[in-house]
Amino acid sequence: MLPTVDVVGLGLNAMDTICVVDRYPEPKTKTAIQRVRVEPGGQVATALAACARFGLTARYIGSVGGDDAGKAQLASLRDAGLSTQFVRVVEGATTQFAVIVLEEGVGERTILWHHDPLLDCLAENLQRESITSARVLHLDGCDSAAALKAARFAREAGIPVVIDIDEVYDHTTEELLRNVDYLIAAQDFAKALFGERSPEDSVRALADRFRSPVAGVTMGDCGAVFFERGRILHSPAFTVPVADTTGAGDVFHGAFIYGLLQKWILDDIVRFANAAAALKCTQIGARRGIPSLEDVQTLIAGNRRS
Repeated sequence: MLPTVDVVGLGLNAMDTICVVDRYPEPKTKTAIQRVRVEPGGQVATALAACARFGLTARYIGSVGGDDAGKAQLASLRDAGLSTQFVRVVEGATTQFAVIVLEEGVGERTILWHHDPLLDCLAENLQRESITSARVLHLDGCDSAAALKAARFAREAGIPVVIDIDEVYDHTTEELLRNVDYLIAAQDFAKALFGERSPEDSVRALADRFRSPVAGVTMGDCGAVFFERGRILHSPAFTVPVADTTGAGDVFHGAFIYGLLQKWILDDIVRFANAAAALKCTQIGARRGIPSLEDVQTLIAGNRRS
C-alpha cells in the first residue's frame, strides 16, 4: 500500500539552458551570451517543487532519459523533496530540454524546446493507486491518454483535479478538460479556442464548454481572472523587479494547490498564487526562485487591499 501524499502530478519535466543576452537578436545577426545557467524546470515538476517548498508532500510521475541530463533532473526532483518512485528512466532517450533566451533587464524569455517521443507516459503503465493515494491530482495535458486515465481515476475516488493547460495536445485534450475540477488556462490557450475575447468572456466560455466548476485564465503581469459558480474574480498581479518569468506559471499552480488544500476561499487562493508567481520572477531559473511560504505571506501582508 502506497503512503498518502498531498499532491500527485503527472506531466512534464525539463532541463533548461538559460542564455542571458543584452538584447534579443535580430534575424541574421550574432549576439554574445553574457551568462549561461542550466536549471531544472518543466510544468508539473516545477509546480510540485513549489508544493514541497510550501510544506506539502508530493509525488511526481513522468519520464527522464538515461543520459546525464536525466540523472541531473532526477537528483533535482529528489532534492526538492518529491517522491520519484514512479519516475521512469528510459535508456536511449534524450531528457526533455529547453534553450531559453533571456533578455537582461526585461525578464521575458523565448523558449526553444525538444521532447523525445520515447519519454511519453503510456496510459497502460499508469497505476491506479499512484493517483488515488493523493489528495489532489495535478496535470499539464501532456501525455493526454495517460492524463485522461489519471483524471478518471481521481474523479472516481473523489479527488480534485487541477490542470495547467497551454495547448491542445491531441484529440483527447477536450475530453481531458471535461474531467478536471480546476481548469486553469494560459491566456494564449483561451485565445486559440475562442478568439479575441475579454478575459471575463474567456473564463465563462471555458467553464461552459468543459463544464468545469472553476475556470481561470492567467495573464502574467496582468494577474488572473477566474469564474466560479456564476461569479467573476479579478486578481491583480504583484509588482516586483523582474529577472526571469520562466516557471512563474508553474509556481502559480503549485501555490494554487497549496491554497486549495488549506481550504481557503478562491479569492485568497488566487491572491496567494499571484504573490508566489511574482516572487519567483525575481530570480533566474524556473525553480531557483520558488519562494518560501513566509516570503509569500510577507509580500501579501505588505500589499493589503483597502
